[in-house]
Amino acid sequence: WYQRRVREAVVSTQSTGLTIDTQLVIRPINAWVDEKDYKSIRARFVEIGKLIRSTTALLETEQKLDCVEIFLYELEVTYHKICEKISLRFAYECIGLFLYRVIVGWKEPALKEVFHLINRLSRMKERIDKVLFAPHDANLHYQRDIRQFVTEVFLKKATTPHQRSLWLSLVMNMYPENQPRLLFLLYGPLQSHSDGAGLIDWNLLIQCSSFHSKAAYHKLKDLADAIGLILVSPRFSWNNTRFIQFFHEITMTPEPWCLENSAKLMYLLGHETSVKILQNKLLSDKIPEFSHLAFHLAQVSAKNSGECTPDSLHWFINVVMESVSSLSGHHRRNNAIHQMFKAWRENVQSLAEELDDAIEEIEEVRDDLHIAISNLSAVAQILMESAANSASTSHRYYTGNEE
Repeated sequence: WYQRRVREAVVSTQSTGLTIDTQLVIRPINAWVDEKDYKSIRARFVEIGKLIRSTTALLETEQKLDCVEIFLYELEVTYHKICEKISLRFAYECIGLFLYRVIVGWKEPALKEVFHLINRLSRMKERIDKVLFAPHDANLHYQRDIRQFVTEVFLKKATTPHQRSLWLSLVMNMYPENQPRLLFLLYGPLQSHSDGAGLIDWNLLIQCSSFHSKAAYHKLKDLADAIGLILVSPRFSWNNTRFIQFFHEITMTPEPWCLENSAKLMYLLGHETSVKILQNKLLSDKIPEFSHLAFHLAQVSAKNSGECTPDSLHWFINVVMESVSSLSGHHRRNNAIHQMFKAWRENVQSLAEELDDAIEEIEEVRDDLHIAISNLSAVAQILMESAANSASTSHRYYTGNEE
């Protein structure tokens, strides 16, 4: 079958006056693999991609895809050698470099055909199925394999947000009911210790770090960027209900996150998205959830700016005020604010109790308590200044309880 496909490709290229000696192009890579000459290997895969693009420029899409498929089969031995001598991730990177030089300038329908071709040849969906529907702590190395394949072959090589959203939508649309877990699989935090390098850290966000820890910000950024891309991409067209459902599900993956980490994700997603999430809590009459999430969002927003001052909390105040304004009537709005400060008091008391019990982490708990109290003072200052300067009677009444 393989030899027949090669002959068909040769006939196809010869009919257009083109001939490609695949082995002549590929052969030098094998020596470079033995020498671990990464630069030369990458350069040759780029050159092969450019060669395919230039020699098939006048062909129909189907013929171009035939040539891509033949070359991928010709590269199979070299690919396995790279996996054995160097790494699987580097092999995926090389395939991505080749592929992206081939498809420069291709229109969206042709790009979709490329995706389906790679999906078929690599059995990508079958491999994703194996990890997506298994327990989160099973097949960890296979999870790494899938993540590296999708990101190195498709997502990382995308030259524009438009192209990246295309690849992401094609992958995610294969699993309409499991998109939160799939996105976590592709963009969730990775383990940092050497034994687990590259493995997904499913438990990191379940655990609560201290407010002053910036580790979760760094590890959540890729996930936040991906969600942000989805929210602005017309390929997904998520309405508010769909996003709220997604946010709820991903912050329950694989188990409920610590509220502080949910707040960190909200902060990274920005003002508008944070307002949507808090508004949903209020309009769904989930006041306790709103209150405690707002408390953690305050700590996160203040600490991320580098200092706990009134200026550093203006972002948080604006988010809360815009969220609360969605409620009708002074009583409901005042109750929401009252419950938020009640939750603040409960969290401060809890931190104080932890400080009494803390032994090894006493400095960390003391810092958290100091931050929470400082932020409370800063919020009170902002509200009092707002009340003093506001010309609105309703606004003065609204802030009076907090003063």
